[in-house]
Amino acid sequence: MNRRIRLASSALALALLVPSLALAQERPAEERTVSFVEALRLAIRQPPAVRAALARVATASAQIEQARAGWLPTIGVSSTPSISFSDRPFLPATATSPAQRVQGSSLNIDASASVRWNLYDFGRTAASVRSAERSRDALREDARTATLQALSTAATQYLTVLADLEAIETTRVTVTQREARLRIAQGRVEVGATGPNDAVRAQVDLDSARLDLAIAEARVASDRAALTAALGLDPIAPVQVTRLPEDILALDDDPATAAAEAVRARPEFAAARLRVAQAEAQLDLARANRRPAITASANGSIGYNEVLAGRGLGGISENISGGLGLSWQLFDASLSAAVQVADTSVATARENLLAQSLSVRTAAVQAAVSSRSARAQVEQSERLAAGTAANLELATGRYQGGAAPLLEVVDAQAADASARIAVVRARLNLALSRAQLLAATGRLERLVD
Repeated sequence: MNRRIRLASSALALALLVPSLALAQERPAEERTVSFVEALRLAIRQPPAVRAALARVATASAQIEQARAGWLPTIGVSSTPSISFSDRPFLPATATSPAQRVQGSSLNIDASASVRWNLYDFGRTAASVRSAERSRDALREDARTATLQALSTAATQYLTVLADLEAIETTRVTVTQREARLRIAQGRVEVGATGPNDAVRAQVDLDSARLDLAIAEARVASDRAALTAALGLDPIAPVQVTRLPEDILALDDDPATAAAEAVRARPEFAAARLRVAQAEAQLDLARANRRPAITASANGSIGYNEVLAGRGLGGISENISGGLGLSWQLFDASLSAAVQVADTSVATARENLLAQSLSVRTAAVQAAVSSRSARAQVEQSERLAAGTAANLELATGRYQGGAAPLLEVVDAQAADASARIAVVRARLNLALSRAQLLAATGRLERLVD
């Protein structure tokens, strides 16, 4: 009976639990509204690429301590306790007596310590430390590069979502205009001022505009998911965006100024410059390996021996020794080859620095030129949109009064819709080009400070 009661209770609990789980799964995730600056801060909140770069910095810092260990002495201690058994001649045989032998066992305890200190290695350790420090500093700049890339991706996705929302609004305006045109056409058909073809054409154009609206809404949903991924958030939870603050992307888009700022601020160029210094330190290390090294060493030992059985001598013994040493590889072909390799590495690093300088300056100039061009396109597209809006209003009035055919209104509405979409695209291109210019000049990360 008790078992049946437990089974019934379990079944009832399961029946109550399943609907609650279903409701929990169907419950929509809470919306989250983020500003542009907040989105940038979320984008650099320890993304995987940045965490990996910081881990490499930690490894390089440990390698600095490893290189500095060359300036410190090395101390070693050892001990080998043992018990021994002996059976050996003790006194040689004579004419009157045979050889005497000692048989027995003894306990031996000894300990030794050694100290070795590299007094002077003609810059070998110093060059190794410099190389490790420059490697760490370069990896820090690589971490900044990863951060800047995460910021640039988040900014691009955020601006794209804003443009998508603006495209939806302008498409809705088109839908409203074509709904009004359909009503006018239907009214004219009812009074016999025009044929039914005008109403059919107006309905088709309205359906086309509604399809464009559905496509725009699907696009913003996809781009919003990409934005949440760039911010490191759950893509299931919808993210709402806000309009940009005034002049947050305003900047000087002079190409020469942008190129100069890129060289000063871009982490890629700083990392390349540090790797030149690292390669030079490696060259100094390779040359120093061909020089002598002066070391000081000291050794000490103590032993204790106790005879457990038999005959022998026991007691404590001590030994201390020390001195200076000079080591010099007078000939080693591998050392000369290492110098040649390090020399070519320096030349390679310097060429990479020149290439990186050209790359960051070119990217900054291109972003500045793109910003200027996009600004001019926005001005031109806004003027065009104002003209097409006025033309549409005039054509609609003429058609409503019977002075113009439906085709004139169709053309005017199509031109007006295209002009408004062109404004949206021009504004997006301007925002994206300015964000790229901020990234190209290393100023995008300042927005999150």
